[in-house]
Amino acid sequence: MTETSLPWPVAVFAHNEARNIIACLDSLQAASKHPIKCHVLANACTDRTEALVREYAVHHPNVHLLSIALGDKANAWNVFVHEAAPRGASHYFFTDGDVRATPGALDVMAQVLMLHPEANCASALPKSGRNVAAFQRDILKNHGVAGGLYGLRGAFVERIRVQAIHMPIGTIGDDALIGAMLKWDLRGDTRWDDSKVVVARDAGFEFDSVSPWLPREWKKYYRRRVRYSVRGYQNKMLGRAIQPDGFEALPRQVAALYLRYPELLKIRWRELDTLFDWLAIREIKATY
Repeated sequence: MTETSLPWPVAVFAHNEARNIIACLDSLQAASKHPIKCHVLANACTDRTEALVREYAVHHPNVHLLSIALGDKANAWNVFVHEAAPRGASHYFFTDGDVRATPGALDVMAQVLMLHPEANCASALPKSGRNVAAFQRDILKNHGVAGGLYGLRGAFVERIRVQAIHMPIGTIGDDALIGAMLKWDLRGDTRWDDSKVVVARDAGFEFDSVSPWLPREWKKYYRRRVRYSVRGYQNKMLGRAIQPDGFEALPRQVAALYLRYPELLKIRWRELDTLFDWLAIREIKATY
């Protein structure tokens, strides 16, 4: 079987996604005419996610459940890239268990990568959300990687394996770190190159927004805003660590960077975000 005829591996990251996982998997079945193999990386699920995936897989043999004890997306990403995903595929796709790919999205991203040999990633565009227009403009302007759905060229994934590059466990901004891997070409001594990421305008993903106006979602909204702030501090530290030492120098745990770069844990006025930055720093300092 040639590289082009191998099924495309798809990583589906799921933590307690019983409400969304079936819709996600259904959307992936319609996202490509090329054969795919969905690897559902169920990390520390305590709801019915795993049971639902097992039931679904009975009638969809291209779906494989991988149960992971640690509830961490970065660790699940490492497991997929370095252990679960087969070698030799032309493309590898990554999505979250709470999103739905638009019809044909994987085919579109693969085609975009064929048309742009200089790029190693095709990013889909969000098609829903309260600030979807601004989200789309930001991705298009900055050649951004949307963590909800993106595809990597197989040769790039193989380079990650050969160089033994891992995401530090505890990393929240996985899409930002992927973008850095791409635009710094897995090196710490090269210039930022936006051409390594191409946005596939006709490939999209949808998701249900968290509303701050619904009492039942207040806790989820609060946690998301704090995590956004933690992510901001982590991204600064990751960038400092990568340049110039390279991605191989990243620690296995992102918490190691908190002690390495304590001077980056500063608060500046950002209106309401300032409160969440303060909460994020308090949370970070509680880890050491």
